[in-house]
Amino acid sequence: MFFLIRVAWRNLWRQGRRSLITASATAVAVALCMASTAFSDGIYAVMGDVLVTQSLGHVQIHHPDFPSRQQPHLSIEHSAELLRDIEGIEDARGVTGRLFGSALIGLGDETTGVRLIGVEPSRELTVVPLEDKIIEGRWLSERASGEVVLGSKLAEELAAELGQQVVVITQASDGSLGNELYEVVGVIRTGRSAVDRGGGYLHLSDLQSLLALEGQVHEILVVGQDPDHADELLPRVEAVADQGLMVRTWSEADPTTAQSMGIQNFAVVLYVGIIFSVASLGVLNTMLMAVFERTRELGLLKALGLTPARITGLILWEAVFLSALGSALGGLLGGALDYLIVTRGIDLSVGGEGFSQMGVTFDPVIKGVVRPEGVLITLLMVFAISILAALWPALRAATLRPIDAMRQD
Repeated sequence: MFFLIRVAWRNLWRQGRRSLITASATAVAVALCMASTAFSDGIYAVMGDVLVTQSLGHVQIHHPDFPSRQQPHLSIEHSAELLRDIEGIEDARGVTGRLFGSALIGLGDETTGVRLIGVEPSRELTVVPLEDKIIEGRWLSERASGEVVLGSKLAEELAAELGQQVVVITQASDGSLGNELYEVVGVIRTGRSAVDRGGGYLHLSDLQSLLALEGQVHEILVVGQDPDHADELLPRVEAVADQGLMVRTWSEADPTTAQSMGIQNFAVVLYVGIIFSVASLGVLNTMLMAVFERTRELGLLKALGLTPARITGLILWEAVFLSALGSALGGLLGGALDYLIVTRGIDLSVGGEGFSQMGVTFDPVIKGVVRPEGVLITLLMVFAISILAALWPALRAATLRPIDAMRQD
């Protein structure tokens, strides 16, 4: 084995310029794949935060009919006790209860529909760091005091300013007309299009009073350490939840989102495979040229007793060294590109604004995220495709007849 490794390394530099050109092409492919993967993972990270953590949680609890009918009276009663019980679960990083209500909101001559979300301010922050998403003013006070935080686009539509009062009119769960004035204390940009364009946060007690649903919530979200381990958290939540409630993981609650998030690694493998399939032509060309140029030499080695398996191994070791050199150079270049994408991002703004997709509003500048899995997939694909590209030249060299090979010029 050591003999093959030493000879393969020497053979690689017999045509040093050609080897460096091939390694450079591989390096560019590695760098482009690392940068593309980091950018793609950055997009998926935003989608995961908005669609999973903020919207779905890792495990959620509802009245069995609420997800399909969305009627106010389909609520979870005695929610305070259930929330305290869930907070005692070891793997539960955060838990919050939410109440929802559709209403008309008005300020001056402007009136529009709004989706109100009632939350306990401190509990909500254990699930989503909404304080970091406030662009004007502040988050809700811990005690209910008639405050509202409006979505950024909704505040713009109403021309609402901090300190102004908006009027909210809705139908309560008992059929009565609910109306109240709330002071605008903050403007928030969550990244959720539905909230930013037509949503507002109230203190849970304020919305419970408005909807005549004291002590009740429509939804309880539980967040663990990792959404991929939601199946492990589910039975612990089911053990403390009432028998009549619906308890589901986020993937069960929204299979479409789960499917979209699940193709992340598949998408990486797909475009990495496409890029390296093109780059592998350089490896194939280099190995074929090496075999053609050393036909007589290979014939002599076979005549001296080198087996076809060892001839194949010799050519494949050259491909491995070529891939390793390209990977090392590409890792340096790709690391520099990843640093720029992670720290500075890529501007995809349209007219200075971000874009929306699948209900997620992306910032104008998208910043990348580097995952070890993405880098590992890239490097494994380099070696796998390079070895596959070198397999044909290696098998051709192994099947040479010594007498015919030594006769060639």
